[in-house]
Amino acid sequence: MSWSDSARRFEPAEDVQLRAELRDLLGLGPVASAKAAKAPTATEPTAEQMALANDLRREAQRRSRTERKRPTWGLLAAAALPLLAILTGFGTWGFQQKHRADDLAAQAQRQEQELTRLAAAHASEVARERQAKEVVQQKLQLASRKENRKTEPYLVIPVEKPLRVMGDDYQRVKQKPQ
Repeated sequence: MSWSDSARRFEPAEDVQLRAELRDLLGLGPVASAKAAKAPTATEPTAEQMALANDLRREAQRRSRTERKRPTWGLLAAAALPLLAILTGFGTWGFQQKHRADDLAAQAQRQEQELTRLAAAHASEVARERQAKEVVQQKLQLASRKENRKTEPYLVIPVEKPLRVMGDDYQRVKQKPQ
């Protein structure tokens, strides 16, 4: 098929435009081009027309080569965008989880320190109480030795037992067995 054939299919608009410009330069009209394809012209093209046709053909080939090539990096970048978005989402989620874990660990450490402090305070309080009891016991033992009594080493407070008095404000429910 000739480069000037108008029956071509599926060709870019730039090629069609270049062919139309070539027809105009060669003096062939749109109707004459169909006749020219069927009937050869009697006149030979000049050297200037041949050079112009070669220039136009080279320009058409250059344009078709440059237009049809698509940059591979752009296609790869477009394919990598969803993957990049997913990785960014996972990174953000992981960063949030790390902060949550760090906060929980710090909170647990503060609670552990508070419990340790409370345990130490309680232990010192218990030790003070024991020491106070021992001091009281020692004083009681010293007091009991001074009195020369053989009693308990602990302080005993005498209690008088009250008399048993029956009150008048109650009523017997059961009779005493006879």
